[in-house]
Amino acid sequence: MNVNYKKTLKLVTLLISALLIGTASATIYNYMYMYATPIGVKGIYDVNFYDGNDASNAGGSITNNRQTVTFIGMEGSNGTLAKYGDPVRICNNDTVAHNTELAFDSWAFSGSALTTLKYVNITLYDSGDSFVGCMSLIPAGGGNETAGTYSLAGNNDWWRVQWDIFWFGNATTSDSVDITLKITVES
Repeated sequence: MNVNYKKTLKLVTLLISALLIGTASATIYNYMYMYATPIGVKGIYDVNFYDGNDASNAGGSITNNRQTVTFIGMEGSNGTLAKYGDPVRICNNDTVAHNTELAFDSWAFSGSALTTLKYVNITLYDSGDSFVGCMSLIPAGGGNETAGTYSLAGNNDWWRVQWDIFWFGNATTSDSVDITLKITVES
């Protein structure tokens, strides 16, 4: 009896392939679903801005459900330190603590501010007036872009945000800096 091994091997390979295809097509799938309805807009936030004692001196305005604050009145004299000790407070209205980070988002210089601004320091103090963290914008180099991440306790605990602005003696009224800060709150 003559057995053609090549033909037999091809036939066995073909049968194994057909078996694998048949097995794969017989696979049973289970489906899972995830529903999120409705996705709405949060009306009350856990951590909010509130006016500090110096809010009017700094020209502070709080908007967007207490999530944005804008200062239009901060300025300093050339050669001296301008201190806004309590223009705004960051308050935790939740019952639990939230990790909160304060950082520079962006800044832009006008006039000769790149060379006439000595520094802008932004410092956090807790409700007991103890130091929490600080960050500095120093155009000549140095400084740090974040005050760090700290736990803001719940039940209406708050931080005050102090701004210290120092211009060199050669600064003029055409010099300015626009600063945007970003506060990240872990839910």
